[in-house]
Amino acid sequence: MELKQAMEAATADLDVRPGFVGDVMAGARRRQTRKLVAVTAAVALLAGVVTGVVLTRSSTLPPDSGDHRLTAAPAGDLAGDADFVSRALATWNNGPEQSWRQAGQVKDLSAEANVFWAGTTPEGPAALVAQAVRLDGQSESRTVVGLVSGGNVVDREIDFGRESGLFQLGKERSTHIVQTLGSRVFWSVNPVRGGDGRLTRAWQEATGPGGVAVVSAKQSDRPVFVRGDTAPAPDDFTREPLTAREDKRPDNAFYPHPGLGWKGRLLAADLPEGAPLTPPARALSPDQELREKAFLDYAVGWNDIGAWMAHAWLPDGRHAEVIESLGELYGLIHRPDGEFSAAVLGGPVSAVEPMLVPLPDGQGTFVIRYGTRIGPDERPDAWLAPAGTTEVTVWEGDTPKVVPLP
Repeated sequence: MELKQAMEAATADLDVRPGFVGDVMAGARRRQTRKLVAVTAAVALLAGVVTGVVLTRSSTLPPDSGDHRLTAAPAGDLAGDADFVSRALATWNNGPEQSWRQAGQVKDLSAEANVFWAGTTPEGPAALVAQAVRLDGQSESRTVVGLVSGGNVVDREIDFGRESGLFQLGKERSTHIVQTLGSRVFWSVNPVRGGDGRLTRAWQEATGPGGVAVVSAKQSDRPVFVRGDTAPAPDDFTREPLTAREDKRPDNAFYPHPGLGWKGRLLAADLPEGAPLTPPARALSPDQELREKAFLDYAVGWNDIGAWMAHAWLPDGRHAEVIESLGELYGLIHRPDGEFSAAVLGGPVSAVEPMLVPLPDGQGTFVIRYGTRIGPDERPDAWLAPAGTTEVTVWEGDTPKVVPLP
């Protein structure tokens, strides 16, 4: 009691600031909360460590796309040549300095590669190698398949769901190594144009051990490969052709325009009053429509179709277009409603002379030369010369040239 009385006497002149008791209680609660947080954090840290071990193990497993080629025994006439198979694998695995490993931002090459085909080709022994990889920013595994020949990785393709399965060897790219990929592959060379202007092709099946075929065909013979259950009909030019690396557009920021190097629409005549620039939009592009009608061959390479078009409304109310493909000029005529009317074979392209494309039914002649002024009105790039015109003046800079018309 004496201690209590002494304390009361000592604090008689002191006031407790407002909220002091509450602050004391709050402080106690904060201390209790910190204890709970510390315990919770410790538990979470322990769980994170355990979970981290599991995740780390999962993420470091080698890629596996499930592709049967990753484990298939080698096929082909050199499948039993253990020395060649071993050397092919060594070439494939010879280090990250190989440029193909940088393509597609491949980041995980920890899975073992497998030679699933080894065979003789006109260019010497060759092998197809498969390996599961992961790409930067992707968790799923992909299959990369490559061709090894002559001590080098000649080519490779990453399967993004639309694998071509076609590789080429030799300076002339005349040796074709094609995979059937569980289907059938047919190939053809040298299309034939009939008297009506339409094309046909004869097809044969490409077969080989392990679903790999070796075909010899010069590029000048226009080889085409398609994959499917049946061969295309002789006059069917609508199937999707297989493309090798050299057929694909360069993966560069800048690349030349195909063919003559021109680009854009060249209007060859003034628009009739009230007429639109072109007929109604069509489902098919001009080259697709010409192939559907069997007037134009398969476009295998990215540069098989030019990037320009000359066009004009005709005196009879139809609309005509001229395009460039495979070194030739092709015309396409439509009715005002956009329906196909006629095709025109315009002959070879020229990089040095004005090109002339006579139209049927007395509709005139296209005169085309990019960068020039053509005709009496000095129209730029292209002019539709009226029927009966026998010659036209083409100006290149300040130099005129008189060109006779057919």
